[in-house]
Parts: sequence; C-alpha cells; structure tokens
Amino acid sequence: MLAVALISALSCGKEDIEDLNVEDRITFVGTVSVDFEGETFDNENIKVSYTPSVDGLTASIDIYRIKFVPKMPVRVNVTIPGIHVLTTEPDITFEVDGINPLSLGGEFKTYHVTELVGSISGGNI
Repeated sequence: MLAVALISALSCGKEDIEDLNVEDRITFVGTVSVDFEGETFDNENIKVSYTPSVDGLTASIDIYRIKFVPKMPVRVNVTIPGIHVLTTEPDITFEVDGINPLSLGGEFKTYHVTELVGSISGGNI
C-alpha cells in the first residue's frame, strides 16, 4: 500500500525526452514524495523511468535509489510491472491494481500496489 502513496505523489520533470512515443522509454528526474504514517517523506533527485511494452498495452515503471521511510537503511531500485496503459494521446494515462513490485531480486510483497493511477503530461509524471 505504501507503493501506491509513492506513485500518487510523484512529480518529476522530463530529462532529455524527444517525443512521447509509446515504443520509447521515458525518463524523469525529480522529487518523489512518500506518504508514511501521516507524514510526507521527500526523496530528491530520484530517477523514474516509464517503459511501455512493444504492443503499447502495458508498461512498467522503474524507480531508482528510493527510500520508502526515513529510517530505511538503504536505497533500493523498484520496478512496478504490468501497468495497464489506458491512453497514449495526447497524454499517457495508466493504472494497475493488485500487483507486487519487484526489488532486491524478487517480488517486494511488503509494498503490494493497489489502485495505482497516473499520467504523463507536459513533461511530468
């Protein structure tokens, strides 16, 4: 559930992006905010990549070197796979419900993702 808060609070700027073509990875760098126990924890200069599948129907989001809570001893890379792409023009919109993100070589069941919705528009995710 914490992963849902993570993505819902994500606001990053584009980094060297030419077009929002569904066949290309889109990478952002910015602040990722995590809501934890009623407080917001900001992770600055976090890289986030959105990668659509070849058919454009699904995508994955990779979040690099993130901490979910202030006392977390290490930063981890997390992938949220199997995201359903709803629209691609003029904006990319996506959602997923009930999936475990991937991290540290396997499923990260502690941070099960539910009700994730988002969009990529005007250089922000």
